[in-house]
Amino acid sequence: MHDAYPKYEYARITDITLQDLRMMGAKAVAVDLDNTTVLDSTMHAPGGVKEWLRDVRAAGFPVIIISNTYTIRAWWLSKKFGKLPWISMADKPHTSAFFKAAKMLNVDVSEIAMIGDRLFTDVMGANKAGAISVKVEPFEPEKLFAEKFRKERKKEREYLEKRRKERNAENHSFIRNASRKK
Repeated sequence: MHDAYPKYEYARITDITLQDLRMMGAKAVAVDLDNTTVLDSTMHAPGGVKEWLRDVRAAGFPVIIISNTYTIRAWWLSKKFGKLPWISMADKPHTSAFFKAAKMLNVDVSEIAMIGDRLFTDVMGANKAGAISVKVEPFEPEKLFAEKFRKERKKEREYLEKRRKERNAENHSFIRNASRKK
C-alpha cells in the first residue's frame, strides 16, 4: 500500500496562505470538491472558499479541480468557481488524473499541491503521483452513504495516529543517535 500520510495538514483550505503554497514548492493547485471546497454532496461552498480560489489564481497559481464526482457536477462547480478546468471521475487514488492535470496546467506533477480531505484518495493519489499532498479536515460528516464514510474516517484517524507514533519514534531515535555522535 502506498503512503497516505500527507506532506502538509491544515484545518481548512482557506487556512492555506499564498506563502504556504510557495514554501511547499507549488506552481499549481489541484482541489477536491466534497468536504474540501464544497459541503459534502452539495453545490454549496462555505464562506471564504470562492474568494480563496480567486486569490490563489490572481497570485499566478493555476487551479484545477480533480474529483471523483460525476461530470455534470464537476462542470457546474467549475463554472461557479470561475470556470476552473476540471477532471471528473478521476478514480483517485489512481494517478492518471494527476498527470493529466499537470499536462493541462503545463507544470510538472511534482509542482502541483493537491488539496483534499481524504487520505486514501486525495493524499494517497497525490503521493503516488509525486505531487504535493495537502490534507484538510472535512467541513462536516458525510450525509450520503454516512455509515460507509463513518467507517472510512475511522480508518483514516487510526492510520494517522499510527503513522504519527511511528514518525515520532523515528525522530526520537534520530535525535538520540545524533546526540551520541557528538
